[in-house]
Amino acid sequence: MTEEMGREVGSVLAGSAGSEGVLVASPLEIVLAYASAKSSGDIDGALATCHPAAVIETLAFQAVSRSAGEARVQFRNFLSAFPDYKVNFSVLKAADDMVFSSGSITGTMQGPLAGIAPTGRSFELPFSCHWVVREGLIVNELFFYDFYQLCDQLGIDVNEAARHFRYWRANVMGRNG
Repeated sequence: MTEEMGREVGSVLAGSAGSEGVLVASPLEIVLAYASAKSSGDIDGALATCHPAAVIETLAFQAVSRSAGEARVQFRNFLSAFPDYKVNFSVLKAADDMVFSSGSITGTMQGPLAGIAPTGRSFELPFSCHWVVREGLIVNELFFYDFYQLCDQLGIDVNEAARHFRYWRANVMGRNG
């Protein structure tokens, strides 16, 4: 995240009063707060920006969360493997209740990921994402990055990783197998 976006996130978290004195945030501000929380490993903070039944889709892992509990499992799996995970936006635009972004994500594999042993290697990948925000909460996230590039940069066999993720989806996430 850029320094300017970081300042924007800080002002969002401080809140701004709407016409009736109620704290309101734009869809863009909600997404910035969500990204900031995930980039600092704050799972509760990230979930606080999401509707309890938000659909969180990470296409690289073919993982779909349909509740806060499932999202917590998905976030914990990823963020414990990559505790230094960061989102770097190059584009971040809002249109009505949708927010679109692209940029890069980075991290170092310091813990297991879906049962895959940590490699200690880092990744930097391009990403694209879009969110739908309604009534101040994220109701859908669709997150795209390349699974093959991730595996290559981490030194993981892609077929082995795919087997681990099939098992993880079926037995840990409880669906999407």
